[in-house]
Amino acid sequence: MEATRELARESWSEYLEGLSDDLLHQPVSIEIIDPLSSHVVEASRLALELLTYDRRNDVFEVAAARGGPKGPSVLRHLIDRPTRIEVDSWTSLAPTTIMIDGEDGIRTVIRVCHEGAFAG
Repeated sequence: MEATRELARESWSEYLEGLSDDLLHQPVSIEIIDPLSSHVVEASRLALELLTYDRRNDVFEVAAARGGPKGPSVLRHLIDRPTRIEVDSWTSLAPTTIMIDGEDGIRTVIRVCHEGAFAG
């Protein structure tokens, strides 16, 4: 993985709001890495709907949608009390990888997929 940069906590809400707008409907995967047990792909190639950080409740949220015959269903992944957010972009360009560390030591990795279609 390329070098990453850690985002300052006070910028999380604003940064994620802009990033959410820039990446809306881009296909993403969501991976959960627990250093004590496993690496799980929670979602693969779903359309990004939301990236946000709620300061008041100290919660990070990523939401992604999958289309289907009954309409879209949305997966919401929450991280209570995140301790760190890193991205793989040092420029104003949108990152392709966003890593969020939770207070519990579990890392969530969101990867933006740039080729192919997402699940639908």
